[in-house]
Amino acid sequence: MFKLDWFRADRSHKYKMGCGSSYDASDGPRIVVVFGATGLLGGAIARRLLQEPFLYKVRCVTRRSSSDKARQLAEHGAVIVNGDLGETKSLEKALEGADIMFLTTHYWEERNKEKEVIKGLNAIDAAIQCGVKHIIFNGSENVKKIIGKECNHLDSKSAIEEYIREVDNPSVDVTGVNSVMPGINFTILRLPFWFENFYTVFKPHKLKHAVYTVALPLEGTEIDAMSVEDVGDVIVSILSKPKQYYGKTLNISVEKLSMEDIVETFNRHFDNRKFTDPKIRVKDMEKFQFPGAKDLAAMFEFYQTEQSLRDIKLTKRLNPHAMTFDRWLSDNKDRIEEALRES
Repeated sequence: MFKLDWFRADRSHKYKMGCGSSYDASDGPRIVVVFGATGLLGGAIARRLLQEPFLYKVRCVTRRSSSDKARQLAEHGAVIVNGDLGETKSLEKALEGADIMFLTTHYWEERNKEKEVIKGLNAIDAAIQCGVKHIIFNGSENVKKIIGKECNHLDSKSAIEEYIREVDNPSVDVTGVNSVMPGINFTILRLPFWFENFYTVFKPHKLKHAVYTVALPLEGTEIDAMSVEDVGDVIVSILSKPKQYYGKTLNISVEKLSMEDIVETFNRHFDNRKFTDPKIRVKDMEKFQFPGAKDLAAMFEFYQTEQSLRDIKLTKRLNPHAMTFDRWLSDNKDRIEEALRES
């Protein structure tokens, strides 16, 4: 288990007084604070919540309030708030009076597990300080504990999960000074492989003219997957009956895909190109020289275990209209084409 002891120092003062608790808020739209709103996941959630202006007021926290993505969210009704997960005061300002917080943390920008964990803990502390009613966190299993190998971008989220569960239990002294912690309402989402990876980090690699490989080390197994865009409707369903999901961990996925499924679907939608499976293995990916290769290899090794299972039936209840890979690829051919031209 990832050790949190050294993160707990000097956190007792966080819980002595609030910064504008939302518990006495009058009936009306609930204030939802979305972190990572200019990224794929946070952006999908923010855009979906903005479609329900009578139910939600959306605050999008970003360090780049003048970016095109932030401006587009503002044009659709979002309040853009400057905030940094490394700066506690900016977090408390962003969360003041809020009802709900959606939190996702980002490993790949700095590729530093400890920094990501600290930033996540900062956000949880600020949410408790401000009396946020419901925290939804993009979490993960502890991959190192399961397979014995470091997977920094998932193990960091597991450590933040651990902290959330500890502060939810008033009998656990997480500060080390015998302080009494308030319980919190939380829901953990554990997501699968994203379809969107096929036009970003795992876009098909060009072998020669019109021939591409889709290089995922599945080694004969199937991978749980879905579109990140469909997480927005999952969040709306959770928020429609929040008490039903307090304290729950929701492992979501739309379908399982083998390499045969993936390659066949690509070939069906792109008849002017040929896609192949290079049959790479986890141990092959471990030897790749790009930054983060070992973490990604560990992720795929974890995906091959029984402990990575996701609940497709639950996901379809939360979002009955979630896209299959076939439909998603049909709707996103232009993005794939653009990615292929850049490969």
